[in-house]
Amino acid sequence: MTVEEKRSEVFKSGRAWIVACIAIIASILISVNCNKLPATMSLVIPALGIDAGMAGNIMSLNGYVGLIMTFVVAGIIMKFGARKATDIVLLCAVVGAIISAFATDVAVLVVGRLIEGVGYACIGSVVPVIISEWFPPSKRGIPMGLFSVWVPLGSMFIMGTSGFFFNVGDPMSYHNVFWFVVVLLAVVTVIWILAVRDPKVSYLDEQDPDAPKPKMSEGFKSLSCWISMIAFAAFSLGTACVMNFETLYMVQTMGMDQLEANGMMNIANIAVVIGGIGIGVALNFMRTNMLRLSVLVGASVVLGVCFSMAYTINGDMFIPWLIVFGLSNGIVPAIFFTMVAEIAPRPELAGISSSLMSCGQCVGGILFGLVGVIVSSAGWGACTSLLIGVGAVLIIGAIALLIVIRSRDLKKANVQS
Repeated sequence: MTVEEKRSEVFKSGRAWIVACIAIIASILISVNCNKLPATMSLVIPALGIDAGMAGNIMSLNGYVGLIMTFVVAGIIMKFGARKATDIVLLCAVVGAIISAFATDVAVLVVGRLIEGVGYACIGSVVPVIISEWFPPSKRGIPMGLFSVWVPLGSMFIMGTSGFFFNVGDPMSYHNVFWFVVVLLAVVTVIWILAVRDPKVSYLDEQDPDAPKPKMSEGFKSLSCWISMIAFAAFSLGTACVMNFETLYMVQTMGMDQLEANGMMNIANIAVVIGGIGIGVALNFMRTNMLRLSVLVGASVVLGVCFSMAYTINGDMFIPWLIVFGLSNGIVPAIFFTMVAEIAPRPELAGISSSLMSCGQCVGGILFGLVGVIVSSAGWGACTSLLIGVGAVLIIGAIALLIVIRSRDLKKANVQS
């Protein structure tokens, strides 16, 4: 049986989808773990005697952890494989969640949050590699599209279920929510460790058995990997600005109450999910890198324009803006994740491109707090220049990525001919 026949047998057996489903569910639950704090913030603040500023700093710890862990997780993937790296990621998430659930003071919560941050910061590195190992390039669109919406799905889940576990009159009841999340994470971690194994023949393996094993340095020297990191950082920063501050903008400038604003924001969240899954299906019919990257450029232009309007839009255009923003916000990351193997100089180095994109996500997760500083000192309109710049970086990055990969593909075609 040839290598391609072995790969086809693995994919057709359905094992690829079992692995992908477990990995995607694990990703969503890690998002649930991250968003349990925002979902119980009005309880955690009085229970621990902190203010909103301290709470915000605790929430941003994930981004700092991610910057540190980017290169570590890339090395683990290269040395031990994505499956074993995922074991570590999930175990860190569980341990951190347990510590946070026991927390009765800020110091313990910070420790738990830091360990949890390994899970949140690194899951975006390992899952795209796992899907790329199990699925052929022409079939990665749907699982990557499903994975790309792990953050909003996790947020929507915990926001919708946390109310069943806490009592607004008892601040300490936030622990109930935290323990609920521990149980969910523990279950999916056990399932992952017991049920998932590496594929017999990975789709990321070099087809030439005599080809030398790639070095990490080759990935970190790749221009396309760094372009994708910068573009994804801009995407993440703009997204974080909108997702974290748009409801406050609605309350302060449009006269909504918090409940109404949250409901309006869910219009965008639903559109994100539709956009991510929809483009995932469409990507399976896009056979060339250029077609996929052309769609990425188009979606980036739309999203960049949406970023620039975030703190000026109002009136009858607001709901259409939420829908367009959400759809484009789902499309952009789905294409990035689907193409992690093509962005890397060689498929085996997909862990490097994936880790660098996760690093970009963490940069965005740290810098979005600038909006709060700017709004406090100069008002909402002063943030527009920042968001225009962020959108421009995303658009330029998408165009640059198309040019670099097109040049690389042409060079490979010339060599083969």
